[in-house]
Amino acid sequence: MDSLVSAAVQRPIPNADASPRTLVVRGLEDGTVELPVLPRVAQDVMLAAQDPSRGAADVARHIERDPVLCATVLRSANSSIYGTTVEIVLARQAVARLGMVEVASLAMTAAVRAAMTGSGSYQPQLGVWWRESLATGLFAKEIARTRRQAVDSAFLCGLFRQLGVPVVLRLLAAAKTTVSDAEVVALMNEFAVPAGLLLCDGWQLSPAVRATVAQGGSAETPSAFGEHVLTAQLAGTFAVAMSTNTLDEARAATPRSAALNLYPEDLDRIVASGATIARSVESMV
Repeated sequence: MDSLVSAAVQRPIPNADASPRTLVVRGLEDGTVELPVLPRVAQDVMLAAQDPSRGAADVARHIERDPVLCATVLRSANSSIYGTTVEIVLARQAVARLGMVEVASLAMTAAVRAAMTGSGSYQPQLGVWWRESLATGLFAKEIARTRRQAVDSAFLCGLFRQLGVPVVLRLLAAAKTTVSDAEVVALMNEFAVPAGLLLCDGWQLSPAVRATVAQGGSAETPSAFGEHVLTAQLAGTFAVAMSTNTLDEARAATPRSAALNLYPEDLDRIVASGATIARSVESMV
């Protein structure tokens, strides 16, 4: 979350005597925070893509249920990163050319962006959060691909790793006083995990995603879904390094990369994917 620092803004506090921290605690404990709603169609698309008994037509049909989501997916599918030479105009074409899992990831990405960023307060912080989350998800896919693990699950764990940040910012948006840069960052660091777990439950996200959110940035050995958690954490390190132009330095072996049995040549390949990931992020913001 180091890259989420931005300018302090003047905002309304419902209780002038309450500190921003008190309001965040209160909102999380009594449930007064209004949680973002994830469109059901996005969850249906991802479930269909992960179910071997269902086919490409099923994934396409779910996407076509939501015209806005479908248009966003098609726009992403036609971006230069996929190297398409003929325009994709139908969801079923996107599935045929890119594959069910890739199109499902595009659909989930579009749905999360619409649910979490929108308009209102703290747009600079939300923009940085979204870019970092996208990059984390994409690096997690590269790590999983290198390890021959499921890329769809890795992507979701990476994408949702800091899921609680926008919830904390929603609570801070109720403030009627100046919240300093340092205080905003401190509150995000302190409450992103409990806020993210609220969303995991509300959105009925997978146990692997929930374990990743619960672990946060802790260096302790994960108690469950260790490979998912470590993959997302390492991907987060690469994402932050990419945003600060220090990606080459991030290729050095770490306890997390060692735990994932990644060799120096593996790390070199993952770092080399940074340019493509950067283009992908910019095409999805």
